[in-house]
Amino acid sequence: MARFARALNICNRSLVESSRTEVAVLKFVLWLILLVICWPLALLAILLYPIVWLLLLPFRLLGIAVEGVLELVRAVVLLPARVLSFGRR
Repeated sequence: MARFARALNICNRSLVESSRTEVAVLKFVLWLILLVICWPLALLAILLYPIVWLLLLPFRLLGIAVEGVLELVRAVVLLPARVLSFGRR
């Protein structure tokens, strides 16, 4: 059973990595199309991307913090059920 779980974890990890790669390639191809169609807009997008990323960074950090707090609340709420069901396994 443990071997199956490890194999499943490896498959999930490779799917995530391949989807990230596909998204990056798709973004690059779309940028190349924009470069051919309207090169000033493509250059503006390249220059503004880091600035927009820096402006959105605090919201990403806030999202990570809120997710952590919600997971903590979930764990505290579900703790009694986990403790009561421990002897039944």
